[in-house]
Amino acid sequence: MRVSVMIPTYRRPKDLERCLRALGDQCRAADEIIVVARRDDLETHDVLNGDAATSLPLRVVIVDLPGLVTAMNLGLDAADGDILAITDDDSAPFPDWLQRIEEVFQMDQTLAGVGGRDLIRQNGTLLDDPVRRVGQVLWYGKVIANHHLRTNKAQFVDLLKGVNGAYRLSVLKEIGFDRRLRGRGAQWHWELSLGLSLHQRGWRLLYDPEIRVNHYPGKLFGDRSRDVYNLEEVRNRCHNETLVLLGYLQGISRLIFLIWAILIGTSECYGVVQMLRYAPKEKKQALAKFRDNFYGRYMGVRSWLRH
Repeated sequence: MRVSVMIPTYRRPKDLERCLRALGDQCRAADEIIVVARRDDLETHDVLNGDAATSLPLRVVIVDLPGLVTAMNLGLDAADGDILAITDDDSAPFPDWLQRIEEVFQMDQTLAGVGGRDLIRQNGTLLDDPVRRVGQVLWYGKVIANHHLRTNKAQFVDLLKGVNGAYRLSVLKEIGFDRRLRGRGAQWHWELSLGLSLHQRGWRLLYDPEIRVNHYPGKLFGDRSRDVYNLEEVRNRCHNETLVLLGYLQGISRLIFLIWAILIGTSECYGVVQMLRYAPKEKKQALAKFRDNFYGRYMGVRSWLRH
């Protein structure tokens, strides 16, 4: 079984170098490592020509357009083999990462995807709250992620996390990554779109908490920010989630999802309840988040109707 690794990267040379070194320490070496990089990202190309990449089976794919989906589709076109493991440049996979991925795929031919936990440390402290459910979409459209938190058992899931997921390459090439998604940077909810598309085709996804990567969330570019409110990010996030879920949910669940999204919402996309919850602290910004959630949902409905 040939196992390829794909890493989309942009302007994170130190993170990429750490990731490549971790891939060089794998118990089961990758058969190829595809790095998708922007042509004008000179610091990244310096890393790809440096010591960290020297001994690796590296293939560099050049992308000239912004957006993660475009980058990943180019990397997917270039990939060769049986399994494509995907991670981010700001990760460092554990030494047994590829070995465990290969073993799980060999044991279960009904699986289209396998992934696991990304261990995130916040101010040096591991985020380690216990959870029962990971990667689930509830009947009315609420998405439960929790891939970075602690659970003690493997479970079938609806979606894997982008920093730690692997897929059968032949199946992935049939579907590709969803080009309808909006965003100029790391486009939100591509993992959700992919996971639900695989489910609709009868495939299964497995989350195994022993398949692990360290995750050091890096600097964001394009329409994303960790510290400053970005209306474009919120609108794109809500648009993408709405578009994907309306295509997956059936019947009355679609209407209930839209009602829930506007009246309640999430801590990222405020509905009325979340707006009122955060208003004492955020004041006018809470209202802006609700406005941008509503606009993103509206545009998501329009995109869904067009498709």
